Amino acid sequence: MKSDRGATFAFMKRFQMMRPLLVLACIGWLLCVGCGMAPGKAESASHETVKDGEWFYHAFDDTQKKVYDAFRASSEDPFGQALIPLAIGKGEDGGESGIPIAEIDTVYQGFLYDHPELFWLATTYSYQSAGLDADGGEMADAVAVIPISETPEALAAHKEAFEAAAKEFLTGIGDPDSDREYAKAVYERMAGTIEYTGEAMYDDAMQMQHTAYGALVEQKAVCDGFALAYRYLLSQRGIPCLVVPGESEGNPHTWNIAKWDGAWHEMDLTFDASLRDAGGSQYFDLTTEEMQADHQRETNGIAVLIPITDD
Repeated sequence: MKSDRGATFAFMKRFQMMRPLLVLACIGWLLCVGCGMAPGKAESASHETVKDGEWFYHAFDDTQKKVYDAFRASSEDPFGQALIPLAIGKGEDGGESGIPIAEIDTVYQGFLYDHPELFWLATTYSYQSAGLDADGGEMADAVAVIPISETPEALAAHKEAFEAAAKEFLTGIGDPDSDREYAKAVYERMAGTIEYTGEAMYDDAMQMQHTAYGALVEQKAVCDGFALAYRYLLSQRGIPCLVVPGESEGNPHTWNIAKWDGAWHEMDLTFDASLRDAGGSQYFDLTTEEMQADHQRETNGIAVLIPITDD
């Protein structure tokens, strides 16, 4: 099995550059299908979506779920040598066909956004080329995650440091009475202590800043690192929270929506971290209309259906 690890370098950097194209379906399904607003493209997510936290997974179709399952299996053995095969249909010659690389990018993003606790594990993936489709697009028939850590021992140390940092962070929060008070306390502490490091957006040597690990352990992050850490910390109290990919001022950007008191609320840690000297929480608990003043869930001219509602 010949892997194409070299062709899949620095996924997070490539994702920042190509996100509008790669995540169109993922954004739409996440915000529409995952909460019962689907226009018939996929089955609505059940109430177990909130229970297991795999919002993207439940929004994917059957083929995408097989790819997602392969990434999940690979994450259980991140230092294994074999890529996980994808049995996706049959080709014209009777052999197994592959899946377009762009679609694998979308599924991988959904996998990691569903599992911020794995973001100290990997920020990129490898695949085995299965040739080209009829239009010349590259296909793949096997995938695997690639850990940031170089050895199992280093991975274990990263995991231990991440969990300790998250525990220490939440110890300082205490036990606020309401979910909103808890979410705000976490938000304000993150915005006040974690440094926004914009240079990490395009620096391959700064992959950790795209992760929950970078935000909580190194206390340095860019938008996706902030959003992933926030989702993870809110999940410790059982508060539904999603990482939302989109755009701000024409640039790829990531923020959060979280649910309490029966409604979804929008917030952007990156903006408040960068405006730290101004004080307050300008981007906490905004309405969708307020967030849309400088954030867009619109890709290639196709608007995403919002706001989120329940079944």
